[in-house]
Amino acid sequence: MHGCRIIDGKKIAALISDETAELLRRGRGSGPTMLAISIGSDATVESYSRQKERAAGATGIGFRREHFGIDAGEEEVAAVLRRAANDAEVSAIMIHLPVPPRFDIDALSGIIPPEKDVDCLSNVSRGMLFSGNPVFSPATAEAVMEILKHEQVDTAGKHVVILGRSLTVGKPLANLLLMRGRSGDATVTVCHSKSGDTAKFTREADILVVAAGKPRMVTGEMIRRGATVVDVGINTSLSPETGGKYGITGDVDFDSAVSVAGAITPVPGGVGPVTSSVLMRNVARAWLKGLS
Repeated sequence: MHGCRIIDGKKIAALISDETAELLRRGRGSGPTMLAISIGSDATVESYSRQKERAAGATGIGFRREHFGIDAGEEEVAAVLRRAANDAEVSAIMIHLPVPPRFDIDALSGIIPPEKDVDCLSNVSRGMLFSGNPVFSPATAEAVMEILKHEQVDTAGKHVVILGRSLTVGKPLANLLLMRGRSGDATVTVCHSKSGDTAKFTREADILVVAAGKPRMVTGEMIRRGATVVDVGINTSLSPETGGKYGITGDVDFDSAVSVAGAITPVPGGVGPVTSSVLMRNVARAWLKGLS
């Protein structure tokens, strides 16, 4: 592996969970409860939901899930969101993405108050983030920042290339990396499906973050030697490697990348557990703010 450091996301997640436990000790009463809403049937959403439920249980945070079938009406989902928004017992609300195309995610997420929007999903919450005054940041984007911080990867003046411009990872992460101080001050390039030859950008990256949703799309030859590579991708598919069962792969071809990169997150065991821990910390923070 030529000295490539495999970043242990579970270790970082454990450290963040310790911070969450300390936050919970500061409060009073029965503790926070998180409501997670999912719509339809999606293997990736199911994986996310199970991971969040395990993380909540491990930290002592209450977890409620409302699952709606593909035939559910939007008003039915909106009614649950409105009740939770006004329920003092619910500290945090999130909607698992993606939702079926016929649902207006902007209208649904807009029901969530910013102080309960722990995954920064609504347009109001995103506007506060992009203006530099976030209540919360999207958990996955913040997880990438936490990984860089815990691994002591300096971002100031470094060239960070992000593959993917989603509202949950690429765009908010670019904003966080551009902020003054706060582990920011980076020079950021965001690539997407219309960027053409993305390899010419990725080879220039000191830090490469891949969140494109395409299994193993980034190979070792696309990575600058010694670069830090953060693989956000979680792709579920049937694979011979898993005996015909569903397996999880990242957006980076790990086997070829480790011969070039200076540090890399694996999939699974990299960004995923850190994201869950960051989300639980956000829930604890939302709860404490609600008590004040």
